[in-house]
Amino acid sequence: MKQGIFELSSTPIYPIGKRYPIDERVFRYGQIYGVNAMGGRAVANLATAEEVTTATVASAIGATTVTIIVVAAAGLVANELQGGYLCYKKTRYYRHRIKSHPAAGNGATCVLTLETAIVGHAIAIGDTLIAYHSPWRRVGNGATYGALVSFVGWPFGDIAIGQYTWLQTWGPVNGAPAVFFGDLPSERQVWFAGDGSLTTFHVPSPQGGYQHAGFWVPCTWYGGAAHPMEDGGHLVFLQIAP
Repeated sequence: MKQGIFELSSTPIYPIGKRYPIDERVFRYGQIYGVNAMGGRAVANLATAEEVTTATVASAIGATTVTIIVVAAAGLVANELQGGYLCYKKTRYYRHRIKSHPAAGNGATCVLTLETAIVGHAIAIGDTLIAYHSPWRRVGNGATYGALVSFVGWPFGDIAIGQYTWLQTWGPVNGAPAVFFGDLPSERQVWFAGDGSLTTFHVPSPQGGYQHAGFWVPCTWYGGAAHPMEDGGHLVFLQIAP
């Protein structure tokens, strides 16, 4: 590997979102953005401004490019939307993964190359298109976003803004509990609190819409979860993206 799972880089070594499976664990390559990542808790997708735009050129069935007007105030750097999705509706809903695109300023046109050809319905000039970033393009601690975030990966430690790293999305992780749990009967499901730390279904309840994190691994019939966990953290089987 050019960059190990516990290594950082100030420049991208792999495409954002690249999947790397190892033993029972799975990792995705991501960019820390906006807010530092904190060890022992999940990072959230902080991409708050998708490109809601229009097509400036017609794209026929079979085409693999779509031309849009850039609406982002800062424009788009080259391949910023790579690994994200172009979504639109004709009489059906369509989505295409974005393969590449050049840099383009605000108000300029930009040609998106798609990984799959357009099917079903051609895209006409003026059609509304929405281009989303990869879920792992802009990630960081979600605590300041008021529970308006979804968690997409688990960093190996504290990571500063601007760093590129592997984020675990599947398999055993240990980290900060929002509350101690696992010592009550049937208390096995684990959820993300608003800051990405781990909690049980009691606080918060799943009925409140909180995101499922995985399940509590150890057998705790002896009340082990009630013991202090500061040294090692709770061991949870993470279930974000296999």
